[in-house]
Formats: sequence, C-alpha cells, structure tokens
Amino acid sequence: MIQILKFKKQSIDNLEIALTFIIFIYYLGLDISGQLTQAWALFGFVVVPILISRCWKHYFWVLTRNLPILIALIVIPASTLWSTTPDATLAYSRAFVCSTAFGIYLAARYTPQQYMKQLAWIFGISIFLNLLVPLLMPGYGTDGEVWKGITRHKNELSAAMALAGTFCFTHALYGNKKHRWLAWLGLVVAFFILLRTQGKGSLGIFVGLLTILPLNQIIKQQYKLRTCLIITALFITVVVGVTVTLNFEYIVVDLLGKDLGFNGREQLWNYLIDRGMQRPWLGYGYAGFWTDLDEGRAVAVSFPWIGGAGDGGGNAHSSYMDIFLQLGWLGLSLVAITLTITLAQITLLLGVTKQNEFFWMLQSSLFLAITSYYESYGGFFAFRHIFWVLYVSHSCYAAINFHRIFITRQKSLWKPENSLVM
Repeated sequence: MIQILKFKKQSIDNLEIALTFIIFIYYLGLDISGQLTQAWALFGFVVVPILISRCWKHYFWVLTRNLPILIALIVIPASTLWSTTPDATLAYSRAFVCSTAFGIYLAARYTPQQYMKQLAWIFGISIFLNLLVPLLMPGYGTDGEVWKGITRHKNELSAAMALAGTFCFTHALYGNKKHRWLAWLGLVVAFFILLRTQGKGSLGIFVGLLTILPLNQIIKQQYKLRTCLIITALFITVVVGVTVTLNFEYIVVDLLGKDLGFNGREQLWNYLIDRGMQRPWLGYGYAGFWTDLDEGRAVAVSFPWIGGAGDGGGNAHSSYMDIFLQLGWLGLSLVAITLTITLAQITLLLGVTKQNEFFWMLQSSLFLAITSYYESYGGFFAFRHIFWVLYVSHSCYAAINFHRIFITRQKSLWKPENSLVM
C-alpha cells in the first residue's frame, strides 16, 4: 500500500513538473497564430491555479514577503478603473496576473538548485529550437538574412540568446564539473545564434555582463585577498567607464552601427513623454495607451515605422516608457522600488551564501534592467514573456531568503516543504 501511494505521489509530481515546463515554453514568446496563442493562454489560466494549489500555503507566504510585486498585482488590475480602454486593460491584466503568479509559484515550489535545473532545460530547448528552425524552416525562422528563430522578432531572439549565453557561461565556469561541457556547448551555439540575429545591442549587453563574472570568484576569496581584488575591480570599472564615456559616439555609431538617437527612438520618446504628461500620475491604464485607437493613430501618423500603431498594437521601444504611459509615476516608482530592493537583497545574499544561483539571478536582473531601456518586449510588468517570469522568481527568492538570513537570523536558506524531486 505504501509503495502504491509513493508511486501515485511520484506520478503526480512528474505531471506537475511536466505542466510547469509546458507553461515555461509558452512564455518563450513563440511566433504562433493568434488562435493558438489564445488556446495556450487559456491553458495557462487553468493550469497555473492548479499548480499553485499544490503549495498554496507557501505561495501566499512568499507573496507577502515581496510587497512591491504584491502591490503591482493589485495596481495593474485596478488600473481598469481609470483606463482609457477598460476592456483591453482587464484582458491584459489577467495575462499579467497569470505570468506573475507563475513566477511566484516557481519560488514557492522549488529550491534555487531545482530552479536552475529547470532553467538549464528551458534554455537548452530554446537554443536547440532557435538553431534548428532557421536551418530547416527558413521561411518561418528567418527574416531575410537575419535569424528570428521561434520568436516574433529578431530583437527578441537576440535578447533571449544573450541571456541564455550568460546562463551557460556562468555554469561553464562555476557549475557542476560533470555538466560543464554541456554549458560550453550551449554557450557556443547561443553565441552563434546571437551573431546571426545581428542584434548588436544584445551583443553589447552580453559582453558587458561578462565583465562581472570575476565577481563570483572574488566574493569566495579570503578577506584580504578579496579586498585587494575588489579595489582592483573598482579601479578597472572606473577606467572602463571613463573610456566608454569619452568614446561613446564611436562605440554607438561605428562599432554598434546605431545613431545617437537610437534609430529614431529619441524622437518617439519625446513625443510619448508629452502624451504621458497628459496623465502623469496614473497613466492611461495597463495596456491603455496603445489600445486607444485615437492615441495609436496619432503615433502612426508621426512614426509610421511603429508596427501595429493605430490597430491596437505598437509599443514605445522602451519598457520604462511604456510603464510611464500605462501607469504613470506610480508605475515607474514601483519598478524603481522593486528593482532596487531586489538587487540589494540578491547582492547581500550572494555575499553571505556565495552561491552561484544568486550570482546568476544578479546577472539576469541587471540584464532586464538594461534591456528595458531600449525594448518593450519582456520588460517590467510584461504580460507574456519569460524575462518577467524570471524576474518575479528571482525577486521572490531574494525576498524570502533575505527574510530568513537577515531578519530571522537562520543559518540556512529557505527550503519549501515537500519540494519536488528532479
């Protein structure tokens, strides 16, 4: 009888892990038809609450440890009350709540080590598909000579491969020795795909994040050596920062092939700031600006290169700008608070625990903060993207373990009861 019960429990656990992977795949941002997207979204609306029910006590405890995320879960659906397009805001808010709830579930259900194993599989699948599809299905996976893989745009693919590359590089250097060859292989393939996308911005961020890799080794050294290494690293950082500042135009124009106006974004942002200042405190409501046909058409007239503008689509090509339009200063304040707290907590936990998992969470959070400046997909408060799901998970991991280590003075990290065996 006991063996039968164990078998049933293991079967249910395996099903839960499988459903988690399916939801993860959905948030990779696949370029699929609208009907299939809606069907997959409906699947998520049904499955995510079921997953949460498996750990609901831990789930709500984790949620209450992260007040900025909790406030966002309240404010964004509530923005329906002042939205210029309340029906659209309500629909997009449901998707936001679902993706955010899934991110919280990951932190409540899995240990950081189990979570990283999941990400290894997800990034591995993403790298494999984004290599295979352009080669076997160029009509779907490429846009001319540029690769876009399974995503909707080459910039999404370049960002995904840059993030996957940092994950692989970190684990190739500091991960399990038995699996390092897989991490090196993933890094090489991800970097190849990144080059094929011609996404120079993502390439620059990828290279920039590599410069903090030594930090993970520095914090593990003895006090005196660590102090010397930190001073040296700070000196190098200052030198590099001054060099980049003095040669900013050369780097942007000649090396990255961009103009100083970020390919027309600066003019767009100036226009959108003017529109945002019409409703500066609360904005137009979540997704309210671009689904307002009058506002969208006005943008389309001045900036015809914005895809979907005037038809219920479009974006500001900056997550921060879109948040200002949607939620005003309230939304930007929430982003600033959650990012500051999360980065501080992860950094402190990294210094105390010296665990590779927190180091990559730091890299990933920095990645999101940087890419949100010049892209809207997958940025803060995104409703359908793995970047936001990952950020929510990392923020919750940081919050619950910061509370355990620094508030309650426990010596070990928080571990969910009955965590799944992977």
